Amino acid sequence: MKLFSRPAYPVLSGICIGISLSLVCLPYFYLDESCEFILVPSETQLPQMHNIKQKAWPYGNPDDFEPRINLDSKPVRGNVEKGKMIRPRFAASELGIREKLFLGVNARRDTLNTLGVAINRTAAQFVDKLLFFVEAQMEQAPNGLPVVSFKDERNVLQPFHTMKYVADQYLEEYDWFMFIEDNTYIRAEQVVEFVSHVSISQDLYLGRMVDELQSLYCDLRSGIIFSNTALRKMAPQLEWCTKNAFSMDHTDNVGRCVLHTTGLACTPTASGRNFSSFLSHDFVFDRDVARLRANPVFNASLTVHPVNDVRSMYKLHRYFCERDMALAEEEIASIEAEMKVTACLTPQGCSHLPWPISVSEPSQPKNRFDVIRWDYFTPTHMYFPNDHDNMVPLRGADKLDVDDVVGFSERKLEDKYPGRYAFQGLVSGYRRFDPSRGLDYLLDVALDDVQKGSRVHKRIRLVKPLSHMEVVPMPYVTENSRVHIVVPVNDFEMAVLPKFLQVYAETCLERNDNSQLYVVFVYSSAAAPAAPGQEESADEFSALRATIADYEKRFPEGARITTLDLRKAVPSQLDVVEVVAKRMQEQDALLLVASAGVLLETEFLNRVRMQTIRRTQVFLPIAFFQYHPKIIYEKKPYPEAIEISKDVGFFDRHSFDHVAFYLSDYVLARDAYSADVATGHRLQSTASANVTDLCSLFLRTDLHLFRAPDPALKHAWLPRRCNPLLPEAEYHRCLVRRGEGLASRSQLAMLILKQQRANKANDISPSSSSLPAA
Repeated sequence: MKLFSRPAYPVLSGICIGISLSLVCLPYFYLDESCEFILVPSETQLPQMHNIKQKAWPYGNPDDFEPRINLDSKPVRGNVEKGKMIRPRFAASELGIREKLFLGVNARRDTLNTLGVAINRTAAQFVDKLLFFVEAQMEQAPNGLPVVSFKDERNVLQPFHTMKYVADQYLEEYDWFMFIEDNTYIRAEQVVEFVSHVSISQDLYLGRMVDELQSLYCDLRSGIIFSNTALRKMAPQLEWCTKNAFSMDHTDNVGRCVLHTTGLACTPTASGRNFSSFLSHDFVFDRDVARLRANPVFNASLTVHPVNDVRSMYKLHRYFCERDMALAEEEIASIEAEMKVTACLTPQGCSHLPWPISVSEPSQPKNRFDVIRWDYFTPTHMYFPNDHDNMVPLRGADKLDVDDVVGFSERKLEDKYPGRYAFQGLVSGYRRFDPSRGLDYLLDVALDDVQKGSRVHKRIRLVKPLSHMEVVPMPYVTENSRVHIVVPVNDFEMAVLPKFLQVYAETCLERNDNSQLYVVFVYSSAAAPAAPGQEESADEFSALRATIADYEKRFPEGARITTLDLRKAVPSQLDVVEVVAKRMQEQDALLLVASAGVLLETEFLNRVRMQTIRRTQVFLPIAFFQYHPKIIYEKKPYPEAIEISKDVGFFDRHSFDHVAFYLSDYVLARDAYSADVATGHRLQSTASANVTDLCSLFLRTDLHLFRAPDPALKHAWLPRRCNPLLPEAEYHRCLVRRGEGLASRSQLAMLILKQQRANKANDISPSSSSLPAA
């Protein structure tokens, strides 16, 4: 066999040539293993490399060499001390999002009380900011009218003083700035819609052009609109404008200023939209409106000038509002007709169209737990309104709501069958609240047929849809306020106070929470300590006082626990708060009245700080009350944590034991009630007849009471004792709470069933059975 292989000579030749070229191009030095390469200032001072180990280094120890950095030609940056970054309060400020429209009115002092008030009433609710500017100081401006006055009484310079003030104060807050005179009617809602469809990235000088040949100015009488960028360019050069205000016409002076500072000419259009204005020599509504109803320019105008009569301005506003409503109804009818036609072309067909049109369909439950309950009612009562009541009287807000719906049904029946039926009243009805839709009603009403002389019943279906959500402005609050927790303790709550103190120490003392605890020991008249000079009786709260002293020793710096005494046979919440208020120096203190069975959590305390607002709102959380442990748990030991479950407890809507408020609000409410009692002026409401609790007291004020279930507020089970000396309403509420707080209905039924079976098996009479005491 003969082997053939490619010759290796070309490969070897290439390797040899490569090695040779590398030796030629790079210098080759034979150095000792201990040889070092050292950088020297210049090549002339470089010693011979082959003898470097034997010669001494002329520049000292090479290990001590340190490089120098030449900063002569470099700019020196100052040391900037790093501070804490302060972020804006709102995200819109940080992102540079501005409001839409600022409206400035050049007003006169003699018409500010008439035309100025009219503009404020017709335009202030639509624009983001409205200010009135007058040329001289005023002694007293109309109430509620935002007025800015200037010391310079030269009327010719008033527009430039106005622009200077607006540029200094509001340039960073608004996208568009509009200026009008006080005898100009403005359709503010339509102007806002107009600027909302115009790009803010361009310099614009909008308005109605002056009726002159080759004019470049906008007529100030009809109103002019500046974009933010245009006014920003004008602001630094307004001094030139004041020096060159030659004319007595504001339109001419402002137009010359704009042309000089920005180079912009007046334009009546922007982004395909036209700024329309109606200008007349003398406009009187009663005289001219009949002629102008068919004028398309008048109907599409954003401003009307001049309107020198206040009544004409109000009538003009009503005319345009009625016209806008009519156009909106026509558009709605057109859209509904189009939806009906389109719905029939869908795969589901015409039957899939919701009723009413444009209102969301009723929610479809996924299982039996998602079924929304219908509430049955009659003219006098409502049946099964909740899980606890079978029948309650129809009153209050529910009564007003049903009467409103029934009255609306009567009017609609009269419009549909004029003169045919005589409405006799409501027979019964059903009501359901759908969170995605609104309130649905089914009403059965009685009618007398006038033609046949008989009585008929008709079923009417109505929907009260949810309207647009509205953000209610509230004062700014933080979670840094100190909470003063007030806990009254009587003889039957002594057993749970050690647990409360333990939870308070873990939640507040160990975490250094900004809170203070007031424990009020309530002595009845029989158990009160003896008077001075008599033999002291044993204090039933001595053990609890010792426990509190022990916590103060464990937390010498953070434990703020104050003990107070209240001696009264039947104390109320007001008595407890009065004892604490006498010891407090701080009038703006935030107080939380709670019971000894509460298990405090940080989340709940923070919610108290956020939901309690001074001079605005009082917080009344609904706690989750635990059922009797012997019933809900099969055996000991019982779990310490309380789980929110229908088998463990319930949210007691009859409980008003927990109230958070500011002391200053309480003092004002108490003084107002005391004044009413002293003068004999008592309201007829039940809340003011006998005020014994904080909720009834605050209901008599203008404060908003915020009441809602709080999952972070849990209350351990306590035996409830109802004192017959309590007011009748409070005593009845106590009996209801004691019955509902024992266990759920199903648990009580099972307990009775088990006891009956046990009695039957042991042949014991039912009267001798033993159930857990309430």
